Amino acid sequence: MAERVLAVALIIAVVDCVYLSWRFFALHGAPSPWVIAHTGICSWTAGIDCDRVLVTPDARAFYVPNATLGLGFFAGAAYWWFVGARRFASHRRMIAAMLLFWLAVASLITLRFWALLVRLPALCPFCPWNHVFTYIALVACALVWRAAPRRRESDAESPTPWRALGLHAALSIAPLVLCNGLWAILVAGGVLDAGSTLVRW
Repeated sequence: MAERVLAVALIIAVVDCVYLSWRFFALHGAPSPWVIAHTGICSWTAGIDCDRVLVTPDARAFYVPNATLGLGFFAGAAYWWFVGARRFASHRRMIAAMLLFWLAVASLITLRFWALLVRLPALCPFCPWNHVFTYIALVACALVWRAAPRRRESDAESPTPWRALGLHAALSIAPLVLCNGLWAILVAGGVLDAGSTLVRW
């Protein structure tokens, strides 16, 4: 049950971030937006509108867009879990432990986002759900880790595939680099307007 909840939470978070990333890009198209503002599927009223939030400096609280930051993280987390749990079955507990650590880090970072929510000009109904699914994934992952069997003595006799695990970790980090790298390339190429950010150098 916990594994199913973990899987669903990660998948929904990825889908949510895909939409928010697309909407952020579309609203910041250069020389003009690719879409008409306040017409998205989460633009419900003047006070409940993702578009109003995505054009504020708060949408780039860590310099890169929050949406692409989330997309890269959740896509990488999903890859780490779905592929790693099957490929490294004898190290399943370790795979769960690493995911648990990074979900805990992400949960701490969400505290910053909650602080931003209270000062936004509108509510983005899709944004806070990602934070909620981070917590759901965190609890589910903790249960999966706790239930995962420790390595058997027969497993311990075989060497840990550090090279393969290292490659798996690199591939799990790749979505974070690629999503935000794409944003940076499109901004540098004049395809996107970076918009304002909370970060001050």
